[in-house]
Amino acid sequence: MKINSMILGLATAAAVAIGSSALACDTCAAHAKAPPSKDAPAKAAPTKDKMQKEATIGQKAPHFELVDLDGKKHKLSDYAGKIVVLEWYNPDCPFSGKASGQSVYKRGTVQRTHDAAKAMDSDVVYMLINSTSNAPKDAVVKRSKESRDQWKIATPILIDHGGAVGKMYKAKTTPHMYVINGDGVLIYEGAYTDDRRGGKGDKEENYVIGAMTAAQSGESCSPSSTRPWGCGVKYGR
Repeated sequence: MKINSMILGLATAAAVAIGSSALACDTCAAHAKAPPSKDAPAKAAPTKDKMQKEATIGQKAPHFELVDLDGKKHKLSDYAGKIVVLEWYNPDCPFSGKASGQSVYKRGTVQRTHDAAKAMDSDVVYMLINSTSNAPKDAVVKRSKESRDQWKIATPILIDHGGAVGKMYKAKTTPHMYVINGDGVLIYEGAYTDDRRGGKGDKEENYVIGAMTAAQSGESCSPSSTRPWGCGVKYGR
């Protein structure tokens, strides 16, 4: 009887152990990570906005779309195949639109650049971008129009209120210059010339003309980057 009772006890214990083990396995299976279904949707590709990057020499210039003082939209893609020059502009900066001996307008730097572009017999697109954002947009537009009349500026002045495009291009000063070749590649960024104070006159080394010439001939641009000078872009807070 003792032997039978012992055998019965061992059998019962084994059954309990087996049941517990099975329960444990079922619990593990319940928490195990199921393999992905073949029908599961793929992860969403990054949007075009997320893929957008900052301006970098030797790479495609980032796309932008801005409106000028007359309400006309300008998209960088509209000028594919053409040399594009971007000038960051502020009508209240003595190096930019304000009347002073240092202004690239008063000292003739901008006019010499336009003359050089015409001499190349090429469709050079020259645009000004005003990223001033420390004042109401209406005030920025008003001052830009006044300066356009003062300097008789025929090129578009694009308003970048909020500074999104300026920050994307890492524009630091007014003026801060950018030259994009016909393939849409940024080949130059930096100072307008080597003459910060405006004392050299037409003897200044004009980096923008040099970059346009390189773009026209298909040669490499040197220098491709210089330290910009002027007033800091007023991005606001």
